[in-house]
Amino acid sequence: MSPEFTINVNIFTEQLQSLQKCLNLHQDANTVVQPEGDLLLAALKELDTTSKKLGIVTEKLFEQTQKLVNAQAWLREEYKRYQDLLEFVPNAYFVSDTQGKILSANHATATLFNLQQRFLINKPLACFIAAEERRAFRCQLNQMYECEFDYVQELILRIQPRQCEPFEAAVTVAPMRDVKGKLTGLRWMVRDMIHVWQQPQLALERS
Repeated sequence: MSPEFTINVNIFTEQLQSLQKCLNLHQDANTVVQPEGDLLLAALKELDTTSKKLGIVTEKLFEQTQKLVNAQAWLREEYKRYQDLLEFVPNAYFVSDTQGKILSANHATATLFNLQQRFLINKPLACFIAAEERRAFRCQLNQMYECEFDYVQELILRIQPRQCEPFEAAVTVAPMRDVKGKLTGLRWMVRDMIHVWQQPQLALERS
C-alpha cells in the first residue's frame, strides 16, 4: 500500500475524531437549560467544515482505491501473459524455491519429466535426478543457497523422468531475489543433451 494512501487514511481517522468531538459539543450545548448561542453556532460551523473535509478525503480514498484495483487487474493480466508465453517455450522451464521444490512449470517440463503439470507442483526437483547423483545434487543446492550466487550457472545433470530411462541434460540455473536482495528462489531451464548436440549439425545441414 502506498504511503500516500496511508496518509489519507490517517487524515480520515483524524477528521472522524474531530467530527465526534463536534457532535459531543453539540450534545453538551443542547443539555444546557439555556444554551449559549455562540457555543452552538461554533459547533455547527466546525461540523460543517469537518463534513466538507471528510467529503474531500473520502473522494481521494475512492480514487486511490480504484487505482489499486486497476493496478491489481493489470498485474493479473501481465502474469497471465507471462504464463502463456512460458507455455510456448520449447525448453523445459520451471521455478523452484531455494531447496529445489518446484513452484511452477511449463508444459515442456511436464513432457520432459513425463508427469502432468499439476503433479509437478511442490515436487522436489531431486525426485527427477538419477538416484546415483541425488546426493551430489542436494549438495549443489545447499552451496547455491549458502553462497547466494548472483550469476547464472550451467550444469550437466542426469535427469530421471517418471517411468522412463534417464538422460544427460544441460541445465541453466538463475537466482531470484526480493527487493532486499535475499535469495528467494531459482529459475531453471533444462534441455536434453541429445537435442543440444544435434543443434550444430542441424544448422550445418540447413546451410
